[in-house]
Amino acid sequence: MAFFRSETELNQWVARLLSGPAQPRKEFVIGGTTFERLYEMAAHLHQMFHSSVETRRVCLCTEDKGVITATLLAALAGGPSVILPYASSPQVLSELYGLLPYECVVTDRVVEAPPSVRCIIPEGGRASWPPSDALPSRPPGAEWVRLFTGGSTGAPKMWTKTVRNLLAETISIVDHYHVTDQDRLVATVHPNHIYGLLYSILTPLLASAAVSGATPSFPGEIESAIAQTEATILVSVPAHYRALNGHALTAPALRLAFSSAGMLAAEDAAAFSAQTGVGIAEIYGSTETGGIAARVRAAGETDFKPYRTIAVRIEGERFKVRSDYLSPELERDTDGYFVMGDRVAATAGGRFMLIGRADGIVKVGGRRVDLEAVKECIRQFPGVRDALVVSLPVDTGRENQVVAVVEGRVDPGDLGRFLAERLEPYARPRTIKVLDKLPMTAAGKYDRKTIEQLFVSTPRNGGQE
Repeated sequence: MAFFRSETELNQWVARLLSGPAQPRKEFVIGGTTFERLYEMAAHLHQMFHSSVETRRVCLCTEDKGVITATLLAALAGGPSVILPYASSPQVLSELYGLLPYECVVTDRVVEAPPSVRCIIPEGGRASWPPSDALPSRPPGAEWVRLFTGGSTGAPKMWTKTVRNLLAETISIVDHYHVTDQDRLVATVHPNHIYGLLYSILTPLLASAAVSGATPSFPGEIESAIAQTEATILVSVPAHYRALNGHALTAPALRLAFSSAGMLAAEDAAAFSAQTGVGIAEIYGSTETGGIAARVRAAGETDFKPYRTIAVRIEGERFKVRSDYLSPELERDTDGYFVMGDRVAATAGGRFMLIGRADGIVKVGGRRVDLEAVKECIRQFPGVRDALVVSLPVDTGRENQVVAVVEGRVDPGDLGRFLAERLEPYARPRTIKVLDKLPMTAAGKYDRKTIEQLFVSTPRNGGQE
C-alpha cells in the first residue's frame, strides 16, 4: 500500500527550507557556493521579484547549481513559478516566451532574452534571508516548476511539477537511500531535466549534502570529478555507464550509484560494480510520473520493486500507478491511477518485469512487430554495444517499415543474415545503419529526431549500410 505525504508534513518541510541554512558555512556546491551564500542569492532574487510588478514566472537560463537552487528557494518563498527550458538558445527562449510568457530570466551570465524580459544575475551579500514567518510559502498543491520532455523529437511536451510532486519525491529519495550531510554527489545529467533536478539539486538541498558544480560526460571527466570531490554518490545515465565500461575507474569513497533516463545494459552494470564494488540502482519512471520503482542487478535483481510510496496495479500487461509524484496534467481513472505506456509482467513479492512499450507494437504488412523484441535480438549479435529499432512511415503513412541503428563494430550484412535466421521476414529491419556511437540528448536518452534523419534519404526498398 502506498504511503502519501500529509499536508502537515510537506508544510513542515517547506518551513524548514525557508528557515534559512542549518549549516551556513558548509559548501553546497563543492569548492564554491556555501549554504549561506545560497540563501543570500535567494534573498536577492526574492527582493528583485517583488521590487516592481509582481513576477508570475521566471525562466532559468543557467547550469550553475547554486543559482538554480537559489531560484527554487525564492520561488518556494512566495515567488514566481520556475520554467526550466530544454535549451538556452535565444530561439528556444523566444519560443518558450510565446508558449508560456515570463517576466524575467535568471542567469549567471548575460543572455539574449526576448524584448521586455529582464535578466537577473543573483548576487550574494546583497540581502539577508528574511525570517520564515515573514515569508509567504507556496502551498503543496501549487505549481513550482515547469519541465520539458521531447525537445529533440519534435514539439517539446511541457509538464507541471507542484511542490507536493517534487518535495514528496525528494523526501523519499533522502529517506530510502539514507542521504546525509556527509554525502558528496557527482551528477552527469543536467539539472534542467527531472532526474538531475531531483538528484543533484533538491536531494543535496534537503539533506544538507554537497554536490559537484561540474556536469561531466566523458569517462576521464567523470573519473576526475569523482576523485577530486571524493564523491560518495554518482548520479548518471546508461550512455555514460556504457562509456565507463572498459575505462579504469577508482572511486574508494563511492557508496551509491544511480541510473535513469533509459534502460541500463546488464554488462555495463556488471562492469561498473566489478570495478567499484557498488551496485547501480536503476530508477524506472519518467518526468511526468516521477520515480516509480528500482532494481539493483548486483544484488541479483532482474525485476523492479515499486517504492513504498507508490501504489501500482497490473491488469493484464498494462501498468497503472498512483502517487504524490504524478504531474497534474496526467489523466487518471476514478481511483486516481495513471496508465503507463510500458507493458509489464507481474513477478513475486509485488515486483514486475518490463516487457516492452505499449506503443512499441507496430503493424508491418498487417502483422504485429514488437520493436523491443527486435532490438533484443540485434543485441545478441557479437560486437553490438547498443541498438535502437524504430518504425518509420512509408509513402502515405498508412504502412510502416522497421529500421535499426546499431552502435558497435559489426558488418551490416552479417547482422542482416543473423536476423534472417531468427526473425520473421516482416519483422526484419529494412535498413541497418552502424555507428560508432548512438546520438544522445543532454538527458542521456536516444536522440530520436537525429536518428530518424539518418533514414530520410534511404531508399524505400531497404538495404544495409
